[in-house]
Amino acid sequence: MTETPSTTETDLSGLPPWYVVQTKPANECRVQTNLINQDIKVFLPQYESYQYAGPQSVRKIKPLFPNYLFARLDLNLHYYKVKWTRGVSKILGIATNPVPVSEGVIHAIRARMGADNLVKLEEEFKEGDLVCVTSGPFKDLMGIFARKMRDRGRVRVLLNMIGVDVPVQISQWQIKKVA
Repeated sequence: MTETPSTTETDLSGLPPWYVVQTKPANECRVQTNLINQDIKVFLPQYESYQYAGPQSVRKIKPLFPNYLFARLDLNLHYYKVKWTRGVSKILGIATNPVPVSEGVIHAIRARMGADNLVKLEEEFKEGDLVCVTSGPFKDLMGIFARKMRDRGRVRVLLNMIGVDVPVQISQWQIKKVA
């Protein structure tokens, strides 16, 4: 029988350290709810994404790290509670010993979060950047980034069609920078 792993590491505030909890596929929210119900502090970073179905774009909120979340654990108290929580695969570590995550990692992720508690992943485009359209009617066309529009999430791209640069306004989620 294995013993409960113990921890001696805590951050400077006296709180237990953060650990990475691996969940079963698509169970991040279930595990988050189950751990919160057990009075365990959880951090599930998420970001905003758009999927295009025909002419419509659908807003989706997705986990930044699919199948993973962070939990602040005192292993002496919480190890088996978390390990046997519905939807949890394991607590990441070496063999059967969970390894804490640096407090700096959590602060770095939180620093990128906006007022809506979503991590901002926007690529910064500069005027003149070569971009490729990833979806929509102009999919796979190359263009030159012109500027961001005032309308949130829209950009102007100059697409070269039949030898002429045509300005097109599309969603910033529909383009990616070409290396």
